[in-house]
Amino acid sequence: MELPAFEYHRPETPEQVVALLARYGDDADVVAGGTDLLPNYKNRLNAKPHVVSLAAVQGLNACTPTHLGALTRLVEIERSPAIRAALPVLAETAAEISSPPLREHGTVGGNLMLDTRCYYFNQSPMWRESKSYCLKAEGTQCLVVRNSTGACYATYSGELACALTALDAELDLLGPEGARRVPIFGFFHADGIVRFADRRPGEIVVGVRIPESAQALSAGYKKLRIRDSIDFPSLGIAVAVRVADDGTVADLRVVNTAMTGRPESFRSVVSGFVGRAASADLAAEVGAAVQKASLAYRNVPLDPKYRKKMSAVFVRRLLARLDDRFAE
Repeated sequence: MELPAFEYHRPETPEQVVALLARYGDDADVVAGGTDLLPNYKNRLNAKPHVVSLAAVQGLNACTPTHLGALTRLVEIERSPAIRAALPVLAETAAEISSPPLREHGTVGGNLMLDTRCYYFNQSPMWRESKSYCLKAEGTQCLVVRNSTGACYATYSGELACALTALDAELDLLGPEGARRVPIFGFFHADGIVRFADRRPGEIVVGVRIPESAQALSAGYKKLRIRDSIDFPSLGIAVAVRVADDGTVADLRVVNTAMTGRPESFRSVVSGFVGRAASADLAAEVGAAVQKASLAYRNVPLDPKYRKKMSAVFVRRLLARLDDRFAE
């Protein structure tokens, strides 16, 4: 399918990008690698009359254990010796995203700002017309939850946000009012159309800051999908844990993605397990607690009940892999 007509802008600095977004407002989209935006445009999914390209923008390519630039390619994280040594969970997560050719183009910022997905949204124009249009594109009603009061139940499937939330990372944003830094946790909104709870008009993500303290954690990521290549996750789980010398859990974080309209943190759910001795029984308890607290939308290829059960399985497996005491 051909792309719809739009005016293409190619700024050279982040400030020029912000100025263009301030000028065109809701009539503009930003494109980096284009692995998500361009297929949506081909399917006539909320295409805008202006597209602002980041291809010529310089200075947003950092790839260190404490700083990721928004234009850093996913393959750079996957292959970085420094990332693999200090924060292997990020290399592991990046390697699970899409396919090798698309990781050559996909960026940190693009994966974080990924549009929400849904059976009723990510389809061709002919399919959507035959089914009736959904709230996220041309319609007036969410087809996932038909009695919803104007809310969209499309699912957020970005994977880096899951791992970065477990590491207490923060986003560097730049907008008309200047630069600011916000925690990734709380940045996303549960509504599939609103998408971002803490993003101001005209702001762009310019980078991610990861605290050095994250390197003291053992962290991992697991992804549930039908095909090992290409597919978006039907569930993603990130676990970060630190076990003290005496064998007790000193820190524990669990985050999921692809279950609701945003990454969900279970830090408060699992906080009660901190201070207890690491064991297989404890890993099972943590997994059961996460499963019970999980919510899953019915708009991805696998059944919600199955995805919730697999969240417990993934938590147990990740804990056992990250520390042998959870396997005993």
